[in-house]
Amino acid sequence: MRSMLQFADGAGRYISAGVIQISVTNLAIIVAMILVFVLALVLPFPGRHHHDRSDRDS
Repeated sequence: MRSMLQFADGAGRYISAGVIQISVTNLAIIVAMILVFVLALVLPFPGRHHHDRSDRDS
């Protein structure tokens, strides 16, 4: 337990760009969230099939 507390007290790594400063961990989480969002927009829902207009009865 003591080693975990010492590890948690250590300073994290930060990326600075002018007035913006963000930890590497938070940046990785933000990038992963954006990636999941883009994949949700691009990938089709499971079980959903696209049909041509010729397949429809009109």
